[in-house]
Amino acid sequence: MSELGPSRLATAGYAVLFVVCVVLSVGLLAVGAVVLVADNAPGFTAALADAAAQGDSWARGVLDARPHSEPLGQAVLDYSFSLLNLVIAAMLLASRVQGWPIRLLVIAMVASAGAFNLQAYPGTIALQTATALPVGGLRHMLLGIACAAFLLALLLFPPGRVLRPGSGLRKILIAVGVSALLLVAERAGLVPQTVGGALFFGFLVPLVVLASLPRRRIHHGITVEQRSQTRVLFTVLAAVIAVAAVLGVVTLLVWRLGWLPVTTLVDPTSQRNDGTREPTALLFWFARFASAAIAAAVLVATRRTGLWTAEQVLSVGLATTVVVALVGGGFVVIEAIGGALIIVDVLGGFLTVTVLVTTLEALSFLYVHGRAERLVDRVLYGTRPAPYSVLAGIAALSRSKPRDGPNLARVAEAVARGLGATTCRLTVARPGLRDRSYSWAEPGTDLDIEDLIEVPVHHGEERIGSIAVDRGAVVGLYAQRRRLLMDIADSLGVVMQASRAGVELERQLRAVLAHAEDIAVSRRQAVAEMDSERRRIERDLHDGAQHRLVSLRLTLGLAEHQVATAQYDQARDRLDQIAEQIETAEEVLAATATGVSSPLLSERGLVAALELELSAAIPPVVLDVGGLDVDRRFPAQVEAAVYFCCLESVNNASKHAPGAAVMVRLATVDDRLCFSVRDDGPGFDQGAGPRSPGRGLRNVQARMAAVGGRIEMRSPPGAGTAVEGLVPLSDDSSGLAGHRKFGREESGHALPAEPAGRPGYASGDSC
Repeated sequence: MSELGPSRLATAGYAVLFVVCVVLSVGLLAVGAVVLVADNAPGFTAALADAAAQGDSWARGVLDARPHSEPLGQAVLDYSFSLLNLVIAAMLLASRVQGWPIRLLVIAMVASAGAFNLQAYPGTIALQTATALPVGGLRHMLLGIACAAFLLALLLFPPGRVLRPGSGLRKILIAVGVSALLLVAERAGLVPQTVGGALFFGFLVPLVVLASLPRRRIHHGITVEQRSQTRVLFTVLAAVIAVAAVLGVVTLLVWRLGWLPVTTLVDPTSQRNDGTREPTALLFWFARFASAAIAAAVLVATRRTGLWTAEQVLSVGLATTVVVALVGGGFVVIEAIGGALIIVDVLGGFLTVTVLVTTLEALSFLYVHGRAERLVDRVLYGTRPAPYSVLAGIAALSRSKPRDGPNLARVAEAVARGLGATTCRLTVARPGLRDRSYSWAEPGTDLDIEDLIEVPVHHGEERIGSIAVDRGAVVGLYAQRRRLLMDIADSLGVVMQASRAGVELERQLRAVLAHAEDIAVSRRQAVAEMDSERRRIERDLHDGAQHRLVSLRLTLGLAEHQVATAQYDQARDRLDQIAEQIETAEEVLAATATGVSSPLLSERGLVAALELELSAAIPPVVLDVGGLDVDRRFPAQVEAAVYFCCLESVNNASKHAPGAAVMVRLATVDDRLCFSVRDDGPGFDQGAGPRSPGRGLRNVQARMAAVGGRIEMRSPPGAGTAVEGLVPLSDDSSGLAGHRKFGREESGHALPAEPAGRPGYASGDSC
């Protein structure tokens, strides 16, 4: 029988067996209830006698079964346990876990509800008399099914566990063998049903199942959930054996002392039908309760949500049961023996024995309780180190040299081994970055997030991480163990803070190294660009300006010779040629210096550089900065463009209007840098004949276009000349696209194209 999936034949067989057990159990209980009513209701008994006299076989069967009926009070308790079995069977059937252990346990609960009910025996007699069929064999069959299914279900629990080859068959044989032994003994009259039930549920089932539970399944199961389920089953079975053993001793002692009314019950299945009461009440009723308790524990163990709580509660309950069994059972035994040895002064003697026994039990209670807790904890969870030895080991491991950071991977392993955990995960929180985790797990461990208990780790008031271990590491009976994980979390605060600081320093070091590399790359690039620019200037001077200057020198020599030889007309023409050569050389030098910035501008900024540059002009140039701070800086490209445009405009004014007053204005308006250069010279008629823009104006226009700005010149005759420009300071307005946006769209109307023969633009948009 495998957990991998029952065949259709096995499923159909299970359904048939379930229906048979339900019909037999409910039928026997119902007929037994009728016999009980007939035994306790004289009027109903008289009616049955009349019906039997008229030949009613069912009435005759009920009357024949009356002498075997239980007392009313005992029957009520008996039916209560049967009803409890049926309720647990219904809950198991409705459980979401439907492996073969659960299915077999459902069969066992349904069958035991009728097979172990003492009133079902009179019901069997009534059915056999009424139907003339060997119904007694059916009751024994139901008893065998209940025993075999119950034992086999526990042998196969927990569900989902993969069985080793042949192990399932061996367990089936064990279950069938034990059940057959009990069935043969009960049918042969060797043991009454009360004794058989007490032996089966109180001793045989717990002993056989516990013997089949090796320690590796409790401490090292396949999964944490299966280990917990095994511990729950082990705890309940161990408690059943402990209580059954004490009750057995008490029953034997009381029976020997003659205190029969305390421990006796009527067993209809006994060979003695003379109404003799059997001294097995304590054991039998406990056996009925134990069967329901074991099945209920299995039901709780299949519910994942309450499994861990059930394990904790039942572990404490087992220790308490052991203490109560030892202390309480010892009290009863010692007091009974002491009372039996007293011959004189009976009342005083019993009081003396009670006082002495109570004092002895009180003095030994704490010792017994401590020993019981240690024993149960060791059996369920194995040998684990003392709680604070774990802290000492972690503290020793977390020490590190100043140049080394704490190895949190080794700390996680140390915590796991110290707690006996299969998994330990340390998580360090890093603000602004992803958390970093350090984990250790036993090979083959596969845990869900629900199997872990996570505790935050704080350093001061700040939460700097967390520690998570599997639940099996912190469950147990000692209060210290439940606080141990919290203590470990507190002790790891400094360690995790040191690790986080080390990680942060490492990250910053990597960032610094990367930044240093970027700086080195930028420096190499700047040096390369400067060298390339230097070579370009050298090449342009050598190939362009040097040639022009040499030619100019030769022309000057010719002019000097012509003047010396009185060739004045030729010398005059030669001077015109020299003027043209000078202008050409000037153009070549200006083109060579294009793009070379001013060191003064780079160091002082636009306002300060213009103040220093214009202060030495002759005639003086007035600079109005419109409230701009001297230290105000703008983007380097913008400062260079405005600086050179202003200087070029001032030079043009000095050249074309010598002696005229010149004023330079700077201002910022609506995220724009505006400038203007005005003189009070004679001006000129911009429409007087075709004239292309001069070289200076072309340079100014090129500089402004490079930074997305615009410039225009107005020179009405007799009113001086004004050069005005503006540059946007926003980041998205650089380059040619920015120039088009600023010049054509931002003003709200299309700017006219540059008129032929007029330098600059004609526009109504200005600062």
